[in-house]
Amino acid sequence: MTQTKDFSHILRIDPLSSLIEDAPVPLKFRIIKYFHPEDKENLSQLQKERKNNKRRTQLFKSQLEDGSWKLDTDYKIDKKKKAMSFLKQLQNLTELLYLGENSQSETIKKALIKLIKYQKEDGKFPLAHHHQGYALWLLAQYGLAGNPIVEKGYRWLIKRQRKDGGWISPVMKMSEDVSGDVTSCLWTSIIITQAFSAHSRLKNSENARQAAQFIADHYLYKNHTSLFPEDDAWDFLYTNHTENGMFRGGTLKFCEALAPLNYMHSNKNFQKAIKWLKDIQLESGLFPAKAGHDEQGDYHVTFRVLKVLDMIA
Repeated sequence: MTQTKDFSHILRIDPLSSLIEDAPVPLKFRIIKYFHPEDKENLSQLQKERKNNKRRTQLFKSQLEDGSWKLDTDYKIDKKKKAMSFLKQLQNLTELLYLGENSQSETIKKALIKLIKYQKEDGKFPLAHHHQGYALWLLAQYGLAGNPIVEKGYRWLIKRQRKDGGWISPVMKMSEDVSGDVTSCLWTSIIITQAFSAHSRLKNSENARQAAQFIADHYLYKNHTSLFPEDDAWDFLYTNHTENGMFRGGTLKFCEALAPLNYMHSNKNFQKAIKWLKDIQLESGLFPAKAGHDEQGDYHVTFRVLKVLDMIA
C-alpha cells in the first residue's frame, strides 16, 4: 500500500506505517479508513477480520430487543436505573465505535435510537452536564449531529452556558477550598466544547467560540470540581469505554476539542499544547497513554494524535 500521508516533517518519527502494521485489527481498520479510504482491498479484508472480534460478537449477542444492554446490578429506584442504563449505553456505543462500527449496522441503529430515547422533551439527558456533552459528541461520531432530536440536546446546553463561556453541573461537588462565584468546570467544558466542534454548523457559533476561548485560557489549570481534580489530569491522554475513561484524554482531548476550530489554531495555548504533544513522542514513534508513565506507547492515543496533527496541517 502506498503511504500518501507523511508526518515526518512535523514529528521526529512518523508512526503511521508502524500503526498500520502493528495496531489491533479494529484500530488498523479505523486508521486505514481515515488516512487511506481509497485502499478498498485492505479495508475489505480488515472488515472481514474485524467482524470476528470476540468482544464485538459478545456485545451484539447480548443486546436486548429495545437496543439497550442488561445492567449488572438490579437497581430498585427507577431514576437510578435509568441513569445507569444510559451510562451503559454510552459505554457500549463507545466501545463499539472503537471496534470500528458505524450507524449502518442494525444493531448500532437500535442502540442509537435507544440512546436518544433517554433524552427528555427539553433535550436533557440523564446525569451531569459532561454526560450530556459526551452523549452529543458520541452521536456526532455516528453521524447524527444534525438530527432534529439531537439538536435539542445542543440547545439545552446552549441555554446553560455560563458568562465565562464554560459549563458546570449543579450536581458537581466542589473542592473544599472553593467558595463564592466559581468558574466553570474545566473538564466539563472541554467535553462539551468537543461536542460543539464535532457539529458542522455549531462549531462556528458564538457559543463554540466562547467555550473554546474559556478552555484555551485555562489550559493546564487544576480543576476545582470532582471531575479530575488531580494535579496530573492533563497527562492522562488515553480514552476508553469505562465510566471514567470516556471522559479522560488530558491535553490530547483539549487539542481534539480545539483542532476542528480553525479560528483557534493560532491561539498560544493551543500551540503550546501541540508542541508538548510532539515533544513527548516515544522512541518507538508511539505516544504514551499517560505522559511520563508509559514507555511502551499506545496505538489508539497515537492514532488520535495523528488525526489532530492532520486537522491542523
